[in-house]
Amino acid sequence: MQLSVAPVRRIAEPFAASGYPALWLGAVLTATAMWIERVAIGWYIFEETDSAFLTSAAVSAQMGAGFFFGPLGGAIADRASRPRVLSLAIGGRALTILGLAVLTAVASGSMLAVFALLAGGGIAQTLHFSSLQTLSADLVGHERRAGAISLVSIGQRAVSAAGALGSGFMVTALGPTFALAIAATCTGLGALAYQRIREPRERHRVADVSLLKDTVEGLRLVGRVPLVALLLGLMLVIEVFGYAFFALTPAIADRVLHVGVEGLGGLNAATPIGGVFALAFLAAYSSRLRLGVAFLVVYFWFGAMVMLVGAAPWYVVSLLAAGGIGACAALVDALQWIMLQGSVDERLRGRALGAWNLTIGIGWIVGPLTMGAFADAASVTVAFATAGSIVMATALLSLLVSRRLRAA
Repeated sequence: MQLSVAPVRRIAEPFAASGYPALWLGAVLTATAMWIERVAIGWYIFEETDSAFLTSAAVSAQMGAGFFFGPLGGAIADRASRPRVLSLAIGGRALTILGLAVLTAVASGSMLAVFALLAGGGIAQTLHFSSLQTLSADLVGHERRAGAISLVSIGQRAVSAAGALGSGFMVTALGPTFALAIAATCTGLGALAYQRIREPRERHRVADVSLLKDTVEGLRLVGRVPLVALLLGLMLVIEVFGYAFFALTPAIADRVLHVGVEGLGGLNAATPIGGVFALAFLAAYSSRLRLGVAFLVVYFWFGAMVMLVGAAPWYVVSLLAAGGIGACAALVDALQWIMLQGSVDERLRGRALGAWNLTIGIGWIVGPLTMGAFADAASVTVAFATAGSIVMATALLSLLVSRRLRAA
């Protein structure tokens, strides 16, 4: 009996730290809103335009903000009060989602304005990210960093499943405007939760140079660490060819599976459910894993699941593949965050994650646009088969040639 309870206790340990429950709640509310927004806006744009390219471009407009603001967000996380950054960023995000709700309610709503608000929300989300991941480690200490990061992600993905599935029914029954209003409310409550956090007093802040210089210097220093450079390079590949799945789920639902918005909600719900189980395992057993090898194994299976979801003959198979993608995506992200923060000096942790945000920003600009155009020109199945093959080949090559990552 003791053996079965011990992993659960390890998973729950971070909740004993002061401020961590409020951080977890804020992250969970924000994630709920993000998935509701993703389903509602993705389906709205696809219905209005019937274009996989434009649907993917909407995701690029939002997630690509990391390309421009990721390094800045990392520098801010290393200099400013992280709870304050979180509260202000997510408060701004609530306003952009509310603006989207208004636009979808107007019959002649401008698609350009929709894209502009998505980009604004992406900037807020980027500023939120580096402070969230570094503050979770600050609150619990270095020894419990992996568990704290994993537990936040577990909460985010658990509620994301409900948000994604529920938003599909909400969009069908009440329209995207109502769903987006719910998302804006969740985001506002998340901002209030972040305001309750008091970060540890012992954190050392560096603010003796300009923010811009600090941003550039941080990127330069991070780039000198070979393992960091390798991890970011691998992340770029999988962002372009793996994570584009999340931007193209409306096209998969319509062109491959021939299901409606409820089916789309099911696909989007399956991914966080898979992520919850994967992250629970990581939170309980991360201390026993060789993280670098685990990362490459997961990376390979990510590619295999991408190939499967693009060619799934039945909806139930696509749900299983989407769950597998969710598990792999959750582990890839969490393992990257853990290894990146562990590979640099404590004062550079925020900027290391800022560099990660820059990388995924590039990936979210290039990946969805490339895959969306490929899916329109050829087919969704061909696009995903090609992308999955590239991801699998990259994993095998890295496993063979990268001794540093195998030893991480």
